[in-house]
Amino acid sequence: MTLLLGVCGWIVGGAAGMQRALSGSAPRPDDMIISRENVYRWFGAHLLSPAEAPDLFAILTKVCSRAGLVRLPDLYCLPAPRDMNAYALGGPDRSAIVLTEGLLRGMTRDEIAGILAHEVAHIRNNDAWTMGWATALRRAIDWTSLAGLALLRTSHHHGGMTSSRPLTMLLSAAPTLGQLLGLALSRVREMDADATALELTGDSRALIAALDKLERHHTGSAPSRTSAFAHDPARLLRSHPATSERVGTLLNLAY
Repeated sequence: MTLLLGVCGWIVGGAAGMQRALSGSAPRPDDMIISRENVYRWFGAHLLSPAEAPDLFAILTKVCSRAGLVRLPDLYCLPAPRDMNAYALGGPDRSAIVLTEGLLRGMTRDEIAGILAHEVAHIRNNDAWTMGWATALRRAIDWTSLAGLALLRTSHHHGGMTSSRPLTMLLSAAPTLGQLLGLALSRVREMDADATALELTGDSRALIAALDKLERHHTGSAPSRTSAFAHDPARLLRSHPATSERVGTLLNLAY
């Protein structure tokens, strides 16, 4: 994505344009402050205390110590009894995990441990920051390619830049390429979080059972066990790998 942005910047303004484009996309320090008020405002979730959910905190403490996280993430419950979901916010220094009521009710203790381990992996790997940077890069690619196309049109009207056709094609394709690269990055980070979760719990059966339950909940059917996903071009448009792909990878890693 950085390379793509650099090329777009170079088309717009040579070496100086490349430098400008790249310096504008550098990630800023995380400005998403995770506080009880913010999480309530964003999600409507309330902060859980160890006294309220001792079992949950026992699992979380064990997973975090295995992950080498010094600071325990804050745990929030989202009052959504019909929804099964989990979200990780922040990075190793300050983080929170939001679990829906439906997930806590619908999963066994071991399955919840697998889900928590997956979210802790996202926190340890600083995935929120990484994906935030990818989003900033994508925006910068969009703007720079637009500026480049405008510049090429202007110079074409004035009879300049005769070799502009391939450049125009590249600039036109850049936003789509940026988006596909961002989605690919997201899929890689998801697979990595699965692998780390397996490392933290050592329980592939519970992890796979949790993924199965989430798939049934979100799609109404069990994940297919075929390898058709490998040849499906639509998989390039997913932010998460297909559940069948995730299960297959977990089985390979476990056995």
